[in-house]
This record gives sequence, structure tokens and C-alpha cells, in this order.
Amino acid sequence: MRLIRSIGTLALGVVAACSNAEPPMAPNATPVAPDGSLPNGTGVTASFTRTGYNVTGTATLVIDKGVAQLDFSPDFTIASTPGPFVYLNTDANPNRGQPLRVAALRARTGAQRYTFQVPAGVRYTHVIIWCDPFNVGMAQAVIPPTS
Repeated sequence: MRLIRSIGTLALGVVAACSNAEPPMAPNATPVAPDGSLPNGTGVTASFTRTGYNVTGTATLVIDKGVAQLDFSPDFTIASTPGPFVYLNTDANPNRGQPLRVAALRARTGAQRYTFQVPAGVRYTHVIIWCDPFNVGMAQAVIPPTS
């Protein structure tokens, strides 16, 4: 009985500690109003892959004159977890590289669009869906180089 209570207490302590994890120290992207200047071009498309949670769909990124448009495909789906955020980064982990926190994930299924400003001179290589409360990866799409 005493061992069971100790294990239960330990498990509660671990869950509480995980839920208090610090999210990545990334600047927040500045959204662009729908009537603002939208980027031109076809962009690059990459398939999402699982880094911790089941995911399907693609991400298409267009960057033009400091404005980015990120579209998730209509078949996008991701497993449920608390606090998912969308990031762009130069690394697969938003705790490293040059991360930019785009926004909270709007929906776990279906097409969605994010339009925001990006800093000049950064070559983003990853679209990441990250669970901020637990500071763990959920899914990523590796952006192919543009020619």
C-alpha cells in the first residue's frame, strides 16, 4: 500500500513538473491584416511528419518582401494535446536556431492560413508544431530549398 501511494505521488509530481515546462524563447510573429500586402509566388510545400504525435497533411510557405504566408492543406490533421503552437525555424527544435512563434494552432484539422511578418535574412528550414506547455515537438515539415 505504501509503495503504491509513493509511486502515485511521484507520477503526480512528474505530470505537474512537465506542465510547468518553459516554452521556447522565441519572438512572436507580427500578424499581417488580411487586407495588407500579401506575398507573391508559389512558395514551397512540404509534408508534415510525426515527431511525437500523429499528423497528416502539408504546409506551403511563401515569403516575399518580409511577409510570409503559411498554408496548411485541407487534409491536415494532428493528434490532440494541450497548447500547440506553430513555429518557423532554422532547426527542428524551437529551443535552438532562430525560431519564430507564428501563432497558436487554429484547428487540429483542415485548411488554415497564417500571414505574418518575418525578419530579413533568415532562411527558415522547418515548420514546426510544438506543444508549448510541455516543451515537446508534435510534428514538423522540412522546407525544401528554393532555387
